[in-house]
Parts: sequence; C-alpha cells; structure tokens
Amino acid sequence: MKKEQLSKHIGNIDDQLVQQAEHIPNYARQHRQKGFKRFTAIAAVIALMVCSFTAGAVAFAKETIVEVPIEEETIALEKIGLTVVLPNEWEGKYGIELNEDGTGCAVYVKDIHDGNGEMSGLGYLFWIGIAQSDKQPLTPEELYEWSPTPCIYLFSTADATYILEKHSDVQYDPSNPEETELYMTMSQQIQDISFKIDNPAAIDG
Repeated sequence: MKKEQLSKHIGNIDDQLVQQAEHIPNYARQHRQKGFKRFTAIAAVIALMVCSFTAGAVAFAKETIVEVPIEEETIALEKIGLTVVLPNEWEGKYGIELNEDGTGCAVYVKDIHDGNGEMSGLGYLFWIGIAQSDKQPLTPEELYEWSPTPCIYLFSTADATYILEKHSDVQYDPSNPEETELYMTMSQQIQDISFKIDNPAAIDG
C-alpha cells in the first residue's frame, strides 16, 4: 500500500471512530433524565395525596359542624297562649308559682324565697296575670295611667288585659349585700324578658 493510500485509509478509520463515538448512548444523561422523571412522578403522587387529604378533611369538617341551639329559659302559660322567655342568666336562680286557673304566675328569686333568711318566703320579682281594673279591656295608655306600680302591657282580649307587674315593696334583706345584689340584678334584667303570644282571642299585643 502506498503512502498516500495508507494515510487516506487511516483518515477513514478516524472518521468512522468519530461517528461511532457520536452514536454511543450517554448513559449518565439517560440516568439523570430517568431520575428526574421518577422524582417528578413521585412529587405528583404526593401532591395528589395531599390535595385529596385536604379536600377530605375540609369535607369532613363541613359534615361534622353542628350548631346546637341554646336552650331558652321559658314559662309556658298555655291557658292564655303566652310564653315568657326569661334571660339565660336566670337559669337555676328563679322559681315559679302558677295561679290555680293557669292564667298567670308569680316569679321569685329562688335563693331568697327558699332560703332561711329574714325574707324567706318572699323574693318576688313580678307576677303575670289580668290587670285588676274595673274597666276591661285596657289600652296601654289606660293601663299605665291606672296602674299604681311599674308594669308592662302584654295583650288584651275582649274582656281582659294581661300585664306583667313588678313588686314595689321590699322583697329582699337590705342588710345582706349578696342578697341585695342578686335581687337588684335580676330586677334590672326584667327589661330583657320577651314574650311570645299565641292567643287567638288576643285583639292586640
């Protein structure tokens, strides 16, 4: 083989080696790409699990929220179609005496009325019933003009006017600070009492 032919042959071999080298797979790059794809897939699965857990937790929270209504302190006078809604703070602090005919009641401070103090048997805050007026029924204006004690007009029927009347005489022992504070506090809270009237015979209220 001549010198020129040998040189050309060697050059062809070099070109073939270069081409073969270019086609050799880059295993390191493929490994990195596979690793990245695997990491991406794992991250996607974790994200999906977190989203599913969060959605489930929110749904669970929404499903388990239950609003429990506050139980009201009430006096039901069914005979006259009246429900008296007392302040919630009065729970366990008051007592009731119903009229024999069911048309009214008296409300007292339990600790005073049932206690052993000087005012035992008293402690009355107010009574509910028919206004003891010769004229019936009364308008609110007529009631307030007639009543000798502080009162609240409730409603009237064709032949009677129903009121809440406060006690004007002393119903507690002024020398007992705790008893005085309890009675005065509950007396002031009478203004927070509300009424539900369900009497077909009521002409107003």
